[in-house]
Order: sequence, then C-alpha cells, then structure tokens
Amino acid sequence: LSEMGAIKKYRRSRNFQAQQKGQLLKNSFAVLAQKPAMSFSRSPYDYDESDAAAGIEKETDIKKQALQLQQFSLLKNDGARSTSLLRFHPYEPALVVCGSSDNVSIWNAETSERMTSFSNENPKGTRMTAAQWVNEATSSLLLTGSNDGSVRIFDGLLEANDEISREKPSLVSSFFAAPDIVTDKRYSSGLVLDYQQYGGKLTAGGNTKYIRTWDVASEKCVNTFESKSDACLTTLTTAWDYSFDSGYSGLGPDIIVCGYGNGSLRVFDGRSTKGDVLYLSDGLSSRSGLSRRRKYSEYDEHTSWIVDVSFTTYGGRHEVVSGCVAGNIKFWDLRYSSSVRTIDHKMQMTALAAHSNVPMFATGSPAQFIKIMSHDGSTQQVIRYHDRLPGQRIGPVSCLCF
Repeated sequence: LSEMGAIKKYRRSRNFQAQQKGQLLKNSFAVLAQKPAMSFSRSPYDYDESDAAAGIEKETDIKKQALQLQQFSLLKNDGARSTSLLRFHPYEPALVVCGSSDNVSIWNAETSERMTSFSNENPKGTRMTAAQWVNEATSSLLLTGSNDGSVRIFDGLLEANDEISREKPSLVSSFFAAPDIVTDKRYSSGLVLDYQQYGGKLTAGGNTKYIRTWDVASEKCVNTFESKSDACLTTLTTAWDYSFDSGYSGLGPDIIVCGYGNGSLRVFDGRSTKGDVLYLSDGLSSRSGLSRRRKYSEYDEHTSWIVDVSFTTYGGRHEVVSGCVAGNIKFWDLRYSSSVRTIDHKMQMTALAAHSNVPMFATGSPAQFIKIMSHDGSTQQVIRYHDRLPGQRIGPVSCLCF
C-alpha cells in the first residue's frame, strides 16, 4: 500500500472498532432505556412474568451501579483563567480545552499530556463560545466560534498518521457566521454553533435575531431565518444522529432544536426560508409515504436560561433532552406538545452533558459538585472532591463533556 492507502486502511479499521465498541456499550446499558412491561390480569395457566420483571429490575440496578465514574487524570490548564469548552475527538485520544478568552490546548487524554497550545486569534475583549471537531472520520479539523460572530477552522491538530501533533495548527479558513451579532451585552451567549457532518452544514445563532445555515466547504450561507424570540439563543442541536447498527436516524438532519435565555425551546426546519416546521416524521420515507404528525415548534416549560439541548436515540425513541439554570431537566418527544418527563436537579445548574451511547447524563453546579444521573432521574454519583488530591474540592463547574 502507498502511504495514503495505509492511512485510509487504518482509519477504516479505527472507525469500525470505535463504532463497534460504542454499539456494544449501548447494547450493554440498553436495559436502562427500557420500561418493564405493564402487568395485566391473566389466566392462572398463563406464563407468570413476575420473575422476568424482577430479573429486569435486578439487571437495571447492576447497570446503574456501573455508572459510577472514577477520576482518570487531572489536567492543569496553565495559562488560562478558566475553562469554557471541552471537546473529545470520537476516534483518537485528543481533547480540546478552550480557555475563557482565546487560548486553545490539545491534550492526550490517555497520557494526560498537553501536546500543544495556541491562540484562536480572536480580537481582544472577545471570547470563544463554540468549538467542534469536523470530519472526524477522515482528515480531522477543529472549528471554533467567538462572540464577535467569527468562525475559524484549523488543520494540523492530528498528523498524517492521526497521532496528536505537537506543532501549532494552521488556520485554513475563517468567516463571519453571524455578522450582525451583538457583543455589548453583559450576559450573552455569544456565537452558538452546531455542525452536522451529514451534508456538511453548520448552523449558527446566538446573541442575534437570525439563525443561519452555512455550507462549510464553500463558506456560503444557504439559508437565513429569524429566531422568533427576543431572548438570545443559548444552545442548539440537530435531531439527527449516527448509529453503528442502523446508520443515520432521527427526525432529519435539517430539524433544528434551539434553547433560549428565557427558557423557551423552538424547533426549526433549516430547509424552509422562514424556518417553519411543516411536519415531523421519523426521517425515513417509504413507498407508503411519510408517517407524519402535527407540528409543534414552541415549548415554554423551562423558566430560565437553557444550558444545553441534545438529541438521543435510546431504546428506539427519538428524544431531546434539555436543561436550564434553575435545575429542571426535561425530555421531549417533538411530535407532542409537552415534555414527556421532568427531572428536578434540585440545585442551580451551569453545565449539562448527555452521553451518546449510555442513558446517563452529567450535571454541573456552581456549588462545586457534579451529579451523574440515569434517565429515570435517580442520582448514581455525586462528585465533590478530586480523587488524586485528598480533601481538595472541585471548583464551580463551567462545562462538561463525555
């Protein structure tokens, strides 16, 4: 094989193994996403399912205990006043750590070594508010966003053989994804981004009254529509995800769910010139046509700043998980007009992260603790101290990432 051929073969093998491990992990914890069957009156000669239900309950308890996490390493991000963003690479042990202004560090998560550090080069007085890996399965790039509306794309974080580079990356592209963004407000979300690998589309919003969809390859804005809220957009996600066993699934790569500073959620269709959602389906068509339901595009059950919104596919369901600063975590089926269940965090919440393969999520609080919770609302672990620094409390939590 040529050098390029060997790299392609390695990436195919690496991606397959990582996706297979993720699917095995997902299958292993699938019981946490299932509900025990309801009991109905039956004949004395019918099979008694009580033993089966008890078995499921026992397995559920065992899996919940397995959600306990242990501290793997302690990374000291010297040179940054605080940490605002964390992003793991899905296939390599690379962790992106962004500071509160323009500092970016790349760490080897397995060896706890900082491989390189560089400046995002956003103007003085501005800060980074978004970061995402792009083209992770092939030639990985890092995309960052700042609260002045600018987007930068860096190459060279991984070497040709996909080892983490010690050299500073090169800037390969930059553009203003939100040229009308407002930067003079004290409390603002800045620039909020979501990159959908399926189609190479970047959705941009934030402290602006518009939401834009960009074709990253051509750096061309393909659609613009109003965010339909006076509050700033704080987080967004697309209702579309990739699964090893079934491929892409969800409501569609163009269905966008946005959270706002006033606690509201809005659903948009990135293909519409006004962002309106006509119908919601399972994202898959058949000869008999789409399974369509009435549209619901506005939800106002939260009462404060939306911390995070993420899309999940556990147990065959397509749900959106959202959480607000007040501590309420809600699960939504976008085909219906209200949330399907609510979990009370019972404390102010500043960070929320949902696992992509396991029905669990982590919440962070300014009161210096992290909660690990399952989707039924039970708390599996509360982390208050550093394992490797006896007696040392963790600081106020600003960001979390699985």
